[in-house]
Amino acid sequence: MNANRSPDSVDNQRQDCSPADDSFFRILLEIWSIALPLMVSAGTFSLVLFADRTLLLWYDGQSMSASMAGGNFFWVLVCLPVGIASMTGAIVSQYVGANEHEKIGRFLWQSVWLSLLSTPLFVGIAFFARNLFEITGQPSHLLDLEATYLRLLMIGAVGLVLESALSGFFSGTEQTRTIMWVSLASGVVNLVLDLILVFGAGPIPAMGVAGAAIGSVIAFWTKAVCYCVLLLKPKYEAIFHIRRGFGFDLRLASKLLFFGFPTGLMYLTESGGFTVMLLRIGSIGDVPLRATTMAINFNMVAFIPLVGVSIAASVLVGRHLLENGPQRAAKSLYAGLLIGCAYSTIWMIAYLAIPDVMMSLYRFSDNSESSLAALEIARHLLGFVAIYVLLDSVQLILAGALRGAGDTWFVLLSGLLASAIALMVGFVWEPDTATETLASEENHQDKLYWWWWMLTLWIWLLATFMTTRFLQGRWKRMRMV
Repeated sequence: MNANRSPDSVDNQRQDCSPADDSFFRILLEIWSIALPLMVSAGTFSLVLFADRTLLLWYDGQSMSASMAGGNFFWVLVCLPVGIASMTGAIVSQYVGANEHEKIGRFLWQSVWLSLLSTPLFVGIAFFARNLFEITGQPSHLLDLEATYLRLLMIGAVGLVLESALSGFFSGTEQTRTIMWVSLASGVVNLVLDLILVFGAGPIPAMGVAGAAIGSVIAFWTKAVCYCVLLLKPKYEAIFHIRRGFGFDLRLASKLLFFGFPTGLMYLTESGGFTVMLLRIGSIGDVPLRATTMAINFNMVAFIPLVGVSIAASVLVGRHLLENGPQRAAKSLYAGLLIGCAYSTIWMIAYLAIPDVMMSLYRFSDNSESSLAALEIARHLLGFVAIYVLLDSVQLILAGALRGAGDTWFVLLSGLLASAIALMVGFVWEPDTATETLASEENHQDKLYWWWWMLTLWIWLLATFMTTRFLQGRWKRMRMV
């Protein structure tokens, strides 16, 4: 390993693993040291998201349903620029592997400019928020709540894209503890604001779903501001030329767009497909949507921390591909898969063994007939999560590794194909409740379970495509710098 790759003052969080000492334990330790803070960071986000929806359920079951539909619609609308910005970390890691630190500041500014250019799009979306939900055929009693939630979240959309870009600098240079502490700070801000704004405190009235959205917006901007302040440190200027790199560079911006655009489209494909399924479930009624929200909440708590492992795999594959070669990069991926699969297996066992214990958290909410019915359905839905949770971790980590190598267009195309197959099968063979007398509750459940099977099929297809591509080996010859 090149001892001059990065000064100790910046790189002291890394557990170095040299080519001469590449035992699997050392490789596992390296990816663990990078992935753990990212898992904590992503886990903080998942817990905050879980708390948001649980607090809204305690406030009002309809508010929880609206936050699920509105929140997923929000992600569909912002994930393209977020995906482009998120490739910052993978490309920065290759600059580190090539020992070209002085180019990183200039490249980082291109990510900032592209983030800010998304502002007019988000303003337009906020203006037409209600119309977007009307087009999707959402229940009329949820329209106002969903539109309010989405409209307020769009105020924080630019902050979300910007912090995704700036955090890429810290992940790409493997300073993941910084990301962890910033995420923890913003998570605390979000939770405190949720408690105050959702239920009200003192002179502040209870705002329900609007309060939850405001808390999230402030948290997004808190992270962006924190990263901006940290990047002004003199040590980053000396090594990475952050301030000297100020300006627009068409070549570097084009590089970010070339590798980032398919990543953003992949995020859009995945979130769009999931949202179509979710909206289809929402069209069945409030109880199926509420049950789905409960089950997805627990799925998110298990899934989102794995994003940290995926980012770590992306960063290390990108760096080692240039620094030590594809064999060493592959070993980092295997270590990441071991961590991800071990973590997912724990959750799979929990979903199968203690679903009632998990769902007991929701019993603190109202005991209305609809809430109890949703709770019972959600308990069964956890069985679907148990079926696909392990393969979900495999596809996520493999996709991260392929993106780290620069194979972003294949990740996009495989995601498009998997989504198209799952949605086509879903709509063509969807159980027909229209011909049934009053569309009985049993028929509604058949339709609900059908779409959960489509979600499971979709994840299985993604895992199959990513595994096949990795084994094929074309990623070993790819470079982004």
